[in-house]
Amino acid sequence: MRAVKLRKDGSYTVVPRMSQGRINAEQLLAIYSVVQEHNLPGVRLTAGQRLMLDGIPAEVLEAVVEKIGPVGDVYRHKVQACLGTAGCKLAMQDSMSLAEKLEEHIKDFVLPTKLKSSVSGCSMCCAESMIRDVGLIGRKTGWTVSFGGNGGKRVRRGDILAEDVSSQEAFDIIGKALAFYAEHAKVKERTARFVERVSVDAVKKAVLGK
Repeated sequence: MRAVKLRKDGSYTVVPRMSQGRINAEQLLAIYSVVQEHNLPGVRLTAGQRLMLDGIPAEVLEAVVEKIGPVGDVYRHKVQACLGTAGCKLAMQDSMSLAEKLEEHIKDFVLPTKLKSSVSGCSMCCAESMIRDVGLIGRKTGWTVSFGGNGGKRVRRGDILAEDVSSQEAFDIIGKALAFYAEHAKVKERTARFVERVSVDAVKKAVLGK
């Protein structure tokens, strides 16, 4: 998602910088202030756990961005998460904390196109991890790692690369999968189409050696 985007009507949308759906009081007050000051239509939530200011006239765009501070994602590859043990009684793992660490872990990968990842704290999979390029699902005994999911027009359930692994083992597996993808994927080829083309067996062999 672009941080500043031109709309069809000539106005702009702006996405304030935030991670894992968190926003502090200072940011919230700044957003409230610009909405009031410039009589903006308001704020809406995006599917990616972000806030978006809509209908910003071109003449006040610079002032709005200056007021609300940094915009866009913290890292190149955004990771979504459910509440996990931070607020869900069904959760088995701390998904939000792991999502932050995953963003840090994959931030430097140069990939053929965008990457969508998510972390779910239990098998209910509220962060829709199985239809993300990279997915992590928490269980009592560790993490399940999936790869190659997609929720677009051609929905694809991700393939399970490992189960009941530690967070560090999961990161190692994800790193190897992304390295293999980066080396062999076509330009703008998402992981779902990549796995379909080269086969999940080829991915597992590159990642797990079997």
